[in-house]
Amino acid sequence: MNKAHLRRTASALAALALGLTPALAQPAPVPFSHVFVIVLENSSTESILGNPRLPTLNRLAKEGALATNNHGVTHPSLPNYVALLAGSTFGSRSDDPRQTFSAPTLPDELERAGLSWKGYFQSMPHAGYTGAYGGPFGVYVKRHNPFMLFPAIADNPQRAARSVPLPQLAQDLKAGPAPTFALIVPDNCHNLHRNINCLNPARLAADADAFVGQWVGAIRGSSAWDDRAAIVVTFDESEGKDARGGGGRIPAIVLTKMGPRGFQSDRNYNHYSLLRTLTDAWHLPPLGESGNATPMAELFFR
Repeated sequence: MNKAHLRRTASALAALALGLTPALAQPAPVPFSHVFVIVLENSSTESILGNPRLPTLNRLAKEGALATNNHGVTHPSLPNYVALLAGSTFGSRSDDPRQTFSAPTLPDELERAGLSWKGYFQSMPHAGYTGAYGGPFGVYVKRHNPFMLFPAIADNPQRAARSVPLPQLAQDLKAGPAPTFALIVPDNCHNLHRNINCLNPARLAADADAFVGQWVGAIRGSSAWDDRAAIVVTFDESEGKDARGGGGRIPAIVLTKMGPRGFQSDRNYNHYSLLRTLTDAWHLPPLGESGNATPMAELFFR
C-alpha cells in the first residue's frame, strides 16, 4: 500500500468522523490486514513515558505514533476490557468475573463480515477456559478476558475456542494465517499490575517491558507484518485515583509499517476511539458509544 493510498485512507476516516456523507467520504478506507492489540494494566501516561525502567515501551512510543491524551473509560479493569469489545461498560463498576453481558461485539461483526478474531492470554490453562483464575498462583484472570464475559461467545464451544493460551500466538504467526483482530493480554506478573503472588514482584516493570518487546518483535518478524498491519500497545485504565476521562489518562502506542513515525497527538481519545477506528476501517457498524467517538486515524495513516 503506497503513501498516496494511505493518505486517501486517512482522509476517508477523517471524513467519517466528521459525519460527511458516503459520497463525500470516498474513497472508503482500506481495511487493516491484521491488528494486534496488547493491553497492559493500571498505569498513567505520566508513569510510563520517560520511565527508565520501561526502555522498550519508551522506544516504541518514540518510534511509532503516540496518543498522549488517551483515556480509560471507567474504573476498575473489567468494564474497560468490555468497552474495548462492545463500546459500552453497561454500567459496570465491578471486577466481579461472574458478570455477563449480552450485546453486539466486535467478534460478532467480524464474523458476519467474514473476518477472523482471536484472543491470546498468558497463563490461560487451555483454549476456551471459563474459570475465574488460572495458571501459577492464579495470575490468569477472567476479568481481563472480555470474550469470556459474553455468553454468546463463552457458551459457544467453537467461538470460545478462539480464546487461547498465549503460546498459540507464536504458532499462528509462524504457520498462519494470523487473525484479522488479535487481543493479546499478559498475566498479572507481566502487565504492570501489582501482584504479590509473582515470584519476583520487584521485576514487574522489567517483565512487562520484556513481554511487549518479545511479542512486538515476533509480530514484526512474521508474514503477518505487511503494509496494512498494525500493533497497538495500550492500557486498560490508569491508577485508581486518576479519573480523567472516566478511567484516567493512559498512553496508546500505534506501530505500522507505512503510518506515522515519531508522531504524537494530544487529541482527546479513549477506548471507544480505538474501537471506532477498527470498525470504520473494516466497514462495520459502530458499536455502542463508539459511534460518538472520534477515530484515531491520524495514528495509523499518513
